[in-house]
Amino acid sequence: MADLTKVADNIDGLADRQVNAGGFRFTFASVFAIFTFISTVVGGLYGGFVLYQKIEGVAGLDLGAYQQQMDVMDARMVGIAEKVEEGVEYSRAIKNGLTDDILRIEQQTDRVEDMVREAEGKVRAMIDAAEIRFENQRERLRISQGSDLKDLENRLTSKLQRALDNPLAD
Repeated sequence: MADLTKVADNIDGLADRQVNAGGFRFTFASVFAIFTFISTVVGGLYGGFVLYQKIEGVAGLDLGAYQQQMDVMDARMVGIAEKVEEGVEYSRAIKNGLTDDILRIEQQTDRVEDMVREAEGKVRAMIDAAEIRFENQRERLRISQGSDLKDLENRLTSKLQRALDNPLAD
């Protein structure tokens, strides 16, 4: 514990301490300020040197060669622009062709739908006609069966009556 107290006391007194260098007394804050000033001056000198090198590099450029390269690039760009224009025209032609194809398909679809509706109408009419025929046929069968049953009943009744009227049947 005693050691920590000494360390804390040394830290508290750090701001008041002075360093002797070359016959001058400096505090830690003044040493830090001098270090900051020197590093700023050195950094400025380095930046100026780098800027000077860049200016020398730009001043020594061959502008004619760059102009030739720019002319070559412009010629290439014209060729590229022509190809892009051709691509745009080709895309327009494809778009127009697809539009025509879609319109044709829509027309064919409309015709097919009309044909399906017409066929559906015909089928419904045929079903209705068949239903009427079947109903008529059923009615005829019912009438026919009714008369056949009456005939059968009459025959059975007459046979039964003959059997009952027969004196030998007792």
